[in-house]
Amino acid sequence: MAVGFVAGAALIGVLPAHLLFVARDPGTTGRATGGTRYACPMMDFIGYQPGTCPVCGMDLHPVTAGDLQREQQKRMGLELAKVTEGPAVVTVRAYGAAEYDHRFTQVVIPRIAGRIVKRHEATYGCCQIIAAGAPVIDLYSPELIAAQGEYQAALRLGDTNLIRNLRQRFSRWNLTEVADALEKGGGIAEVVTIHSPVGGQVLLEEMAAVDEALEVGREIMPGEPLLRLVDPDKLVLVVHVPEARARFLREGQPVEIESDDLGVLPGLEATIGRLAAEIDPEIRTREVRIWLEGARDVLQPGSLVSARMRGALGPDLRPADPEDESTWGRFPLVPKEAILSTGVRHVAWRVRERGSNGLLQFAIAPVALGPRIEDENGNDRYVVRAGLAPGDEVAAQGAFLIDSQAQLAGTESLLYPTGANAPASGHAH
Repeated sequence: MAVGFVAGAALIGVLPAHLLFVARDPGTTGRATGGTRYACPMMDFIGYQPGTCPVCGMDLHPVTAGDLQREQQKRMGLELAKVTEGPAVVTVRAYGAAEYDHRFTQVVIPRIAGRIVKRHEATYGCCQIIAAGAPVIDLYSPELIAAQGEYQAALRLGDTNLIRNLRQRFSRWNLTEVADALEKGGGIAEVVTIHSPVGGQVLLEEMAAVDEALEVGREIMPGEPLLRLVDPDKLVLVVHVPEARARFLREGQPVEIESDDLGVLPGLEATIGRLAAEIDPEIRTREVRIWLEGARDVLQPGSLVSARMRGALGPDLRPADPEDESTWGRFPLVPKEAILSTGVRHVAWRVRERGSNGLLQFAIAPVALGPRIEDENGNDRYVVRAGLAPGDEVAAQGAFLIDSQAQLAGTESLLYPTGANAPASGHAH
């Protein structure tokens, strides 16, 4: 070991200084020199002068950026892609469970106080459908009995003002049929039936509250809720769409709904009813509410379904009508794998020139990107706002190696817009 150390020291002593050390101008510390760089094909050595490697003795070769011979292309597995032109169209998929659309929930309330003496059959049982006009409860109301007596007296006296005022009272109670019976000579009704003014379905989760509210013998007050009825034909699907995909959607556009057991449901009318104005900061999504009509006998609340929404962008990169191609914009489109990105700076390596001997010369192309889109075939592409034009050829497979070559050469690259810093290997005085 001692002999090897002595021999190594002697070798270093006889080597010229310009092969061991790279001179650097004091004013260029940390900056690219702009000169040609030379690399050893065997060792990790890069210098600024031609010659041989001070470590292994092999000839140093100039490092050039973006020039690839046919053999180099083959070794790198280089693949090219062409920048195309087309619309920015995506398919957005989301999953969720349908639920009742409470925009159409109706509440059945009495307009007069009294005591429940009977509960009708329509109010019993889980998820019972109640038709408009169906009887709900029979009510004994002293206030109603007194009003009937006054109405009979007004009829006998022919007092038209009093008759009109009392009839308006019966109308406010939704009991005009009681006044009609008195006008026909009927007697005073001690018990009156309260009917549901609307049709709908009783909610399963509210049956316990319904049983308590409609308990026979219970005193109720005007305006006290007896039943809440929902429309089983109208449901809502609430889904969460990633912010990058939600930008393609707009309210009012159609949605295709599909279930696992029935497949696509073409008879179900589905539209985006509401797009949340804010992004959930925790999961980076926007809430999308999809109105569903025609759901009766097709879906039930709680059904798991998938929503398929087509989105398109207009020339201003704002959501366009996905059903009207005339509103779509057309943009340069580049495969995702052709883009190198730091998250802030994005570049592609564009074919600048083709040589007759198969040589390809590449030039770096800083690009401004729009949204990323994926077509029905799973092809992932970027919308290009600037930097590339339709018809340009860019490196797809192998772009990273070309950029690494540029960094070694000290020329512009992804990480170094004005050229790389001083070489990583070698020493400097």
